[in-house]
Amino acid sequence: MAAIKQDSILLEQLKTGSEQAFEEFYAKYRKYLMVVAVSLLNDEMEAQDLVQEFFIDFWQKQLFNKIDPAYSKGEGDLMKNYIHRIVYNRCMDRISQRKSLQQKIDDMPAPDISCPPENRMEALEWQRQLSYTLQAAIAKVPPLSARVFELSYIHRKSRHEIAAQMGVSPHTVKNQLVRAVRILRAQLKKRIMLPAR
Repeated sequence: MAAIKQDSILLEQLKTGSEQAFEEFYAKYRKYLMVVAVSLLNDEMEAQDLVQEFFIDFWQKQLFNKIDPAYSKGEGDLMKNYIHRIVYNRCMDRISQRKSLQQKIDDMPAPDISCPPENRMEALEWQRQLSYTLQAAIAKVPPLSARVFELSYIHRKSRHEIAAQMGVSPHTVKNQLVRAVRILRAQLKKRIMLPAR
């Protein structure tokens, strides 16, 4: 019960805009949220990015204002439950994005079956290699940049649409897109091998 009381006080301080309260909140919950994110994503770097983004949003978008102690009804740690649910949902979104991207790679058009068998085998191998190369290259792009890249190039959204969806400025979208393309270009240049002619 003491922890719940402390969180109640911390929440009140956060709602006054106390940076010290935010630092206490960060110190108290960072490790816990990292454990949650790593256990779901199985990727420490991606989990770290996701948790960092959560804390930025929590402070800048004042998500703490959505926590109302009046709704706790004695159910325990309201703040912990609330932030756990946000991070859990964000992890599920990331996993869904991975699957969506994988599906798009899997749905790449198959080679023309009218070509000679030896060329068809070569084309199938090239497609398999390309799929692997794209996955490996995308894995090197930080999650925020990868998400912007996906929204722009796969979902064909404008910078302003992406900015509105992600809650960032169009300038940030542009920078993240440039970063993603630069990393992908460098990765693909290193990895890609054209089929022998």
